[in-house]
Amino acid sequence: MGDLNEWAERRDALIQLAAARDAGLTDAQVWRRSNNDLYRRMRRGVYAINGAAPTWRQAVRAVLLAHGSDVFASNDSAVRLLGGSLRQPSERIHVCGDIDSRVRLDGVVGHRSRTLEPHDVTERFGIACTSPVRTVLDMSGSLSVEEHGELVDDFQRRRLLRLEELRARIDRTLPAPGRSMKKLRAVLAVRIPGYDPGESALEGKIMRALTQHGLPLPAQQHRVNLCGSRYRLDFAWPTQRVYLEGNGFGWHQLSTDLDSDARRQNRLVIDGWRPIEITWHMSGEEIAATVRAVLGDA
Repeated sequence: MGDLNEWAERRDALIQLAAARDAGLTDAQVWRRSNNDLYRRMRRGVYAINGAAPTWRQAVRAVLLAHGSDVFASNDSAVRLLGGSLRQPSERIHVCGDIDSRVRLDGVVGHRSRTLEPHDVTERFGIACTSPVRTVLDMSGSLSVEEHGELVDDFQRRRLLRLEELRARIDRTLPAPGRSMKKLRAVLAVRIPGYDPGESALEGKIMRALTQHGLPLPAQQHRVNLCGSRYRLDFAWPTQRVYLEGNGFGWHQLSTDLDSDARRQNRLVIDGWRPIEITWHMSGEEIAATVRAVLGDA
C-alpha cells in the first residue's frame, strides 16, 4: 500500500481505480473504503483520500484521470494552470482532445481540435494542459480584444511566450469554431516587433497607446545616475529629456514612499528632465495627446 500512497501524494491525494488494482486492492476493497469514509468518490474510477483538503487543481486532475490520457486541460483551466488570471473565469473545468475525443462529465466543457501540433500540450504540476501559445489561440473566441491582449502581455512578461512564436502560429492557423482570427490579428497589430509589455499591465497599456498613435517609441526601464543614486524610469526619451511614469494606484501606502518619490522627481527636474505621470484610468487617446504635447515642446 505504500506505493499507492506515494502515487496519490504525487497526484493531489487522488487514487485511480487502475492504480489501486495495480497495488493489489480489489474493486470491492476500494468500494468499502469509500463507504467507510476513507476515500471519497471524485469521478468515475477516481477517489480522493479523505483528510486532504479539496482543491481546484485536484478537481482538474480528477477529470483527466477519469477520462484518460487523450485529453488535457485547456482554455480557462489552462490559463489558471499556467499562472494567469481572467477577469471573469469560468466556473467549469475546460478540457480538450483531438477531433475524436468526446468528454461528457458534469461541470466539464469538452473541446475538440483538428489542428493539434506537437508542442501544443505541456505540463504544469504534472497535469497536461495546452501550451501558452495554444491557450492564447483557444481563448480568442471568448475574450475581448483588450482582455486577450492582457493575457498575451502576461504570458510575455513571464517569459512563457514570444510574440514571434505567436505570430508564426497565427499565420499557419485556420479559422475554427471558438477561435477569432480577427481578434488575434488585432492583438498583434499593436504589438509590433520589439514590443515590450513592461513590468505591469499599465506599462503595456501605455506602450500600446504610443504605438497606436504613431508616437516616437521610448526607451523602457531607462537608468539615470544622479547625486550618487541610480534611478530607473519606466519610459524615457533621453534626447528630449522627457520621462513618463505609470502610477497604477494613485496613492502610496507609506508616507516614506511619497517622500522618496518626491525627492526622486525633484532631482530629475533639477537635472533638466520633464516628467509625465499616467494613471490607469486615462484613455489611450489622453495618454497619446499628453505625450505628443510634451515632446512637441521639448
